[in-house]
Amino acid sequence: MTYLRVLVGRWSRRDRLAVLVIALTVALLVGAALLVVAAGDQTHNLAAEHEGNASVVGYGSVDRASQAAGPDDVVLPTATAVGPEGDTDRIVGIPADAPALGLPAQPDGTVAPDANGETWRLEGSDGTTTAEVEPANASDGIVPPTWLRTTPETLEEVGPTGALVVSPADGDGNEDREGAPVVGALEFFTQGADDVLGIVRTGVAAAGVIVAATLSSVVRMTIRDRARTIRVARATGAPPRRIRAALAARAGAIAAAGGVLGYAIGVVVTNAAVTAAIVVGLPTTLSVTVTPDLVRFVAAMLAAITLVGIATGYVTARAATTKPPALVGRDGRDGGSSTPSGRLRRIGGGVRGRLGPTVLAARTVVPTTATLSTFAVIVLLVASLGTIGASLSTAGTTVADPDASHPAESRVSADYAETLAERGVPASPEILLFASHGEEPYLVRGVDYAAFESVSDARIVDGDPPADDEEAVVGVELADALGLEPGDELAVGGSTDPAVGVVTVAGTVETGGFADHQLLVSLPTARHLSGLESDEVNQIRTTATGVSDAAERAETESVTVVDLEAPDYVRPGETVSVEATVWNPTTETVERELEATIGEAEQRRSVELGGYERRTVAFELSAPLAGEYELSVGDDETTVTVDDAPPLESLSLPESGPTGASLSVPVRETTGDPVSNATVEVGNRTAATGSDGVARIELPEAPGTYDATVYAGEREQNETIRVAHDADPEPATSLSISPSSPSVHAQPTATVDLENPWDRPLETEIELDGAGTTDRTTVALEPGETATRTATLSRQPPGEHTVTVGAGDRTLATAEYEVVGDDRVVSALAASGHHRSDGGVESAVEYAMGNLQVLLSALTGLAAVTVVGATSAVLARAIRARRRTIAIYRATGASPGRVLAVVLGDAARIGVVAAAAAVGIGIVALEALAAAGQLTAFGISLEPRPTATVALGVFAGGLVLTLLAALVATLPLVWRSPASLLSEPSAGPTTTDRRAQLDSKPERKQRRDPEPAAGADD
Repeated sequence: MTYLRVLVGRWSRRDRLAVLVIALTVALLVGAALLVVAAGDQTHNLAAEHEGNASVVGYGSVDRASQAAGPDDVVLPTATAVGPEGDTDRIVGIPADAPALGLPAQPDGTVAPDANGETWRLEGSDGTTTAEVEPANASDGIVPPTWLRTTPETLEEVGPTGALVVSPADGDGNEDREGAPVVGALEFFTQGADDVLGIVRTGVAAAGVIVAATLSSVVRMTIRDRARTIRVARATGAPPRRIRAALAARAGAIAAAGGVLGYAIGVVVTNAAVTAAIVVGLPTTLSVTVTPDLVRFVAAMLAAITLVGIATGYVTARAATTKPPALVGRDGRDGGSSTPSGRLRRIGGGVRGRLGPTVLAARTVVPTTATLSTFAVIVLLVASLGTIGASLSTAGTTVADPDASHPAESRVSADYAETLAERGVPASPEILLFASHGEEPYLVRGVDYAAFESVSDARIVDGDPPADDEEAVVGVELADALGLEPGDELAVGGSTDPAVGVVTVAGTVETGGFADHQLLVSLPTARHLSGLESDEVNQIRTTATGVSDAAERAETESVTVVDLEAPDYVRPGETVSVEATVWNPTTETVERELEATIGEAEQRRSVELGGYERRTVAFELSAPLAGEYELSVGDDETTVTVDDAPPLESLSLPESGPTGASLSVPVRETTGDPVSNATVEVGNRTAATGSDGVARIELPEAPGTYDATVYAGEREQNETIRVAHDADPEPATSLSISPSSPSVHAQPTATVDLENPWDRPLETEIELDGAGTTDRTTVALEPGETATRTATLSRQPPGEHTVTVGAGDRTLATAEYEVVGDDRVVSALAASGHHRSDGGVESAVEYAMGNLQVLLSALTGLAAVTVVGATSAVLARAIRARRRTIAIYRATGASPGRVLAVVLGDAARIGVVAAAAAVGIGIVALEALAAAGQLTAFGISLEPRPTATVALGVFAGGLVLTLLAALVATLPLVWRSPASLLSEPSAGPTTTDRRAQLDSKPERKQRRDPEPAAGADD
């Protein structure tokens, strides 16, 4: 076998380890590339699924707007309207083609919600005029419900003071649009995700340092391992250039093999990361697939790694092949102390003897720092990006749905803020929205500014606080990014629902927190942009002290009844069986005595519940005399009828019906049994029920509102029905709430029973609305068919609440219920909640955040594994250079465990210095990125300096990774026999070898030789 075949093709176990190390490094690069491409593609795909995202831009004049508008754009002129009481609102001119973009239809004249023919004054740049304002549908279109609407011609009479241009979504997604998207969440996350992925790419680029350091170590070890072959080849006339080429080819082959293996590992690991995320329930739509573009990217990366390997091998081999053949692989000198460096080493020898490494060379700290710096940069970047989640979450001292994965899913009643404020606890009801302007994503926070000030350190630094609903204040950082100042107008879009609005910047605010990067608008404006109901917000932010005090005051009421089941009817003297579900909303174990009562009968039960525990408690009471009674358990109650005969159910009749139509009227007892031979009377018409309990009766021919009465012996039920020529048939609808008097901790259930009483099929879209819940469904019923729909209502504060069922603009049924309980337990709601998912854009937002979480977590794991492999290569070279020392330790009686402990001690000393230096280098790298403007994501300038906790965590992680790497590199050597270690080629004994001999023979006098010269350990 020629020396070229030996140098190029004969690979040792260390070479195979090098292949694995490079493979792990390439796995980081490939895995990051796969995740970055997949996350970017999936985020854009999620946005693409919700097409039709128009944009809106504000201009100071109609002329400027018309010049900027395209052929498919809609120009909306605006002016000011002054009401009869002197209140001012914006008025907008709606052109005839506006509905094509989701705008309201052009009105006939001037209209506004809640108007009733009043006269308003219209003020413009050219004069004023008056107009009678007629009522309009408040939910018509995407403009704010408070804006008046008229024709562009009307505004031309007074001269518009501004204009909006609404542009349709174009084919390429409007990525370069100016202004605000009508649905901001999509742009917020696609643009923000692009920012994050750009930062991640910068961090991954640092992994290239590992490749160069690893290959350099591999070639150096190859020169040592093949020193005899190289010396012989050189002595027999082989030219240095050919040997350098052979070593370069060897390094290139190792790099190529590691690259191919790393590609396979990267694909497997990234798919495993996505699978693990799905298993643990993290919302993600990532699909790691190898696309043609990705293949080209990976091929180019593998080619680059191979070239880096060849170049590194050639440069490293050049230093060895320029020496005389006899000195190849024999870099050590005897450590003479006559040189200045020798004298300096003697001066510091005492300190190094106590703190320096025993076996490993101190200079090993340099390549170790290089590899750990890559880990530090990636982890610090991930930690900085993690702060974005804090700005998007509902975490902290808040009343919110804690299961909501992002603010758009949280729904709580704004009344909680009033309840807390009444008890002296500062509380700020807030709505969080996703927005974008041009290429700048940012957050909008709907607030009551006075309440917001009470829970934050906000101060106006320029301008004034907002004075009306269309004024806003902007954080100082966002003001700089968007170029805003007091007096400017800003067009804004909706968050997860289409909407258009305009706010005037009243001032700039500084809080020292995330609000410096946000736009603060009024709650009415935020509700319009978010689509929330009038009594809903995303979260209520408060102070930790206030909530803690309120929680302590609530502990005595901590066990609460959240559900109560009891029969609606019993006979006198029968047993009333009751089941009460109780819940402990605190973390502590508590005990409470519950009392159930009906009439004079009562029963007590003592219950002990652990933290967050639920339990069902049973009671049995004796029914009192005939009558209607309230059965109560704790704070919950329900109505029970006591009678010899079951009462009749309420009549299930539609609100209205056509004249002369045939109507089926079912008559049932509360037990559900049909009542035969009962009489149904509507106006002057009567009918009797058959054996099925149904009476078929024709409605009167004359329009009007009629009493509908049922007689069954002494039992009677009454309802009314409106009869009209143009009435549409609608289902008979009843609505019930269970429990009828829930506590503040309970989520009651609304049950809608529908029946088709007509002689024709019905198909109706019904909507249940109220108590923080909106549920829509379409019901198709054949004649006589029934259907039941249920919905879980959200938790509400104490008081009366109304739920309605409607079809279009008609109300089919209404139910009221009262939430009971002490107001002091409101703060306990922050400890638990109900996840509400609305789907659509909200799901896209949730999955986009889940994809980024998977990306950042997987990158951290890949970086850790890669650094262990790369540091193992660095330490393997250093330990390999000291194999003679290890052999002496082993030959003189040191056990493998003792040798391993010595090496790990050295690794710990090196790791402390290298990890500390890596943290510093990582911080400097992030500072440089921040100075270059590259450390911004989701409109937030990330903090380049980590907290003390994060810095200590990175330092500790680097130290642990160094120890793991030392363990991996040392174990193959410590179990080998001393003879096999001494038989390998070496540069001869070094000073450390002699120190090991002295340390292993305690009977000899200790002495310290000077340290070897700089090349001795290489």
